[in-house]
Amino acid sequence: MKKIGLDFHGVIDKESELCSFLTKNLIKQGYEIHIITGHENNEKFRAKLKSLNIVWTHLFSIISYHKSIGTPVTYDENGNPWIDEEIWNSSKAEYCKKENIDIIIDDSKIYEKYFNNCSTFYMSFEMFKQFREMMIDGRIKG
Repeated sequence: MKKIGLDFHGVIDKESELCSFLTKNLIKQGYEIHIITGHENNEKFRAKLKSLNIVWTHLFSIISYHKSIGTPVTYDENGNPWIDEEIWNSSKAEYCKKENIDIIIDDSKIYEKYFNNCSTFYMSFEMFKQFREMMIDGRIKG
């Protein structure tokens, strides 16, 4: 079974129509869709995904996971959670390695280096958009 990871900020929220199409069709074909995000895994966030017509099989929240295992969390004046930067930045790759994710699409290059020791293919959102354009104009055949 193929497993695809999608970041929320900068990917799903920027291209929700494309991501909706992608997630619905890939799940129909038997793929697992893993939403991998810094958002809390709560009803408000799941409702946001549903309002964007995003479907998924798995939802991994960096902050919810780290709170569950006792990682120290602080909150800034706006209520945003913070954990150690190195722990935060490596969490997506660790999750992908553990879950055997085939491809993750993310907009932030900061995470890419953590995928060096992981079989997951890290696709930047820019690369994803270029790939999409090449398919649309016929340079890549499906």
